[in-house]
Amino acid sequence: FTSTRDTDTTMVFLPSSDKDLIIRTLADAGACGKCCHRFVGEKGSMVYLGIHQEEKVEMEGNKRAKPNACVVCLGALQDCYMVPKLDQVVASIINSGYDADKFSLSLSLPICLSLRQHSLLVHLATRLPASCMAGMEPEDIVPIKQVWKYIYPDLVAREVSLEHQTGDVTDFFAELQLEWPEDSKELSCMVTLCKEEYATRAKNIHVYNMGIFSRQGVEKSLTGVTSAQFIENYPVPPEVPSESFQLSMKMFRSSVYIGGRYCKYDRELPQTPWFINGVRMRETSIEEVISERMNERVKAAEMKFLASGREDVDVRMLGSGRPFAFECVNPRKTRFTHEELLELEDHINSHHAGVKVNSLKVVTKEDIKKLKEGEEEKRKRYTALCVTAEPCQDIMFCKLEKMTDLTLQQETPIRVLHRRSNAIREKVVHNMKVEREGMKDNIFKLLVSTSAGTYVKEFVHGDFSRTVPNIGSLLGCSSADILALDVEEVELAWPPGGKGV
Repeated sequence: FTSTRDTDTTMVFLPSSDKDLIIRTLADAGACGKCCHRFVGEKGSMVYLGIHQEEKVEMEGNKRAKPNACVVCLGALQDCYMVPKLDQVVASIINSGYDADKFSLSLSLPICLSLRQHSLLVHLATRLPASCMAGMEPEDIVPIKQVWKYIYPDLVAREVSLEHQTGDVTDFFAELQLEWPEDSKELSCMVTLCKEEYATRAKNIHVYNMGIFSRQGVEKSLTGVTSAQFIENYPVPPEVPSESFQLSMKMFRSSVYIGGRYCKYDRELPQTPWFINGVRMRETSIEEVISERMNERVKAAEMKFLASGREDVDVRMLGSGRPFAFECVNPRKTRFTHEELLELEDHINSHHAGVKVNSLKVVTKEDIKKLKEGEEEKRKRYTALCVTAEPCQDIMFCKLEKMTDLTLQQETPIRVLHRRSNAIREKVVHNMKVEREGMKDNIFKLLVSTSAGTYVKEFVHGDFSRTVPNIGSLLGCSSADILALDVEEVELAWPPGGKGV
C-alpha cells in the first residue's frame, strides 16, 4: 500500500479496505485488538483507550471465555492478563516505604517479541496482496511500550495515590519486567539464521553485559534475513502462547546526599574500616558509626562515604569538624525537616563517645563536587605536640613565628609509600605559632596553618630529610619529633547553606 503521514501525528494512513484486511489477518493469526491497531500505525491514544474500555466491560461481565494470550505481545496489552498482575505492582509500591509523591512506571519486554513481530510482518507479506503492503515498514508499527503507557500507568497511579510522570522528572522509578520462559529458546533461531555473526558474539561473550542477544542486535540482524530463510527457522505466523507472561518488579529511588561535619575525639578510631591482610585492626570506624545510625532513618540499599580528606587513626579532629557526606543509594526516606536532622544528629552522637556530628543537611549532587574540590583547595589548622633532642633558643622560635607562606618540598612519606606513588609535592605552611608555657624546655605546641594535603607529621620530624625544610632544620636542632597531633579546623564552607532543608 502507499502511505502518507500527517505532519502533526506522523500517523500512517491506509485505505479503509486495506486497513480492515490487515486487522482481520492479524486477528486470525492470534493478535490482540491493540496489537492489530499497532500494526496499521494507529498512534492516537483514544483508539487504545476505547479497546481498553471494551475489554474492561467484558472482564466485569464475564461475557466470554478468556482469550488466548496475544501471539505478539504475549498478553502485555490485554487487560485480562495485565490488569490482574498490576495488583501485585500496586501492593509492592504501597508497601515499599518510599516517601515519594511522584513516580515513573516503565516496562521491560522479552527480546523474542521482536521475533514475533517480524514473524507477523512476514505473515502479512505472504498472505496479502503486494499493493496492500506497499510502503509498509517495521518503523510504522507503534511500539508495545508506547501503547502500554497510554493505559496502565494511570491505573496504578490511581491505586497508589501518586502522580505518574514520564522520563527523568521524577526520582522514584518502578520497572516492570515482563518475563517469558520460552524467550531463550525462541531466540536460538538467530544462531542458525546469522551463523557467523552470533558465533563471533559467542566468542566475545565478555563484551556483552546482557548476553549475546539484544533487542537492537536482533532487529538489526533480521534486516539481512530473507522471508524464505526466516520461514524455515521460525513459525510464521508465531505460535499461540500456551500461557501468558510472568511479571517481576524492581523499584529504585535516585540517591539522596546528606552532608555535615564530624569531630573525632578518639586516637584509636580510623576514618574507614581498617584491615591488614584481611585482619580487622579496629572494631569500628567513623564511617560505620555514622552510616549505621543514619541508615536506620534513611533505609538505603547502600551508604557511600565521602569526606574532604582524612586524618590518621591517632589524630583527633576538633573544631567544627571535617566536612563529609553520604550518598544514600536507593533510599526509602529522602525528605527531612530541620527537626528531624537535629534528631538524627542526636541519634548518631549518642552511640560512640569518640564521634560527634553537626550541621547535617540534605545536599545536592552538585554540592558533592565542592566537597571533593575542597580536598585540594582548603586550608587546615593543626596543633602538634613536638619534642626536640635538645632545648632550642628562644630566638629560633621567634624566627619560626615570623615565617609566612613557607614552601615545602615533600617527598611521599615512607609510611604511605605502599598506597601512594613516590613523588615530590610542593606544599605551603602559611603561618606558625609556638606555645611553651608549662612544658619542659624541649617540648612545645606548634599551631600551624597549611595548604591542603600537607603531611604535618613529616614537616615536624623530617621523614629522614624527605620533607625540607622541617621543624628540626628550621629550629637548628639535631632532630625533632611529634608526640601528638590534632586537626583544629578544616577551612571549607560546608555544608552549603547551613543546617536544615
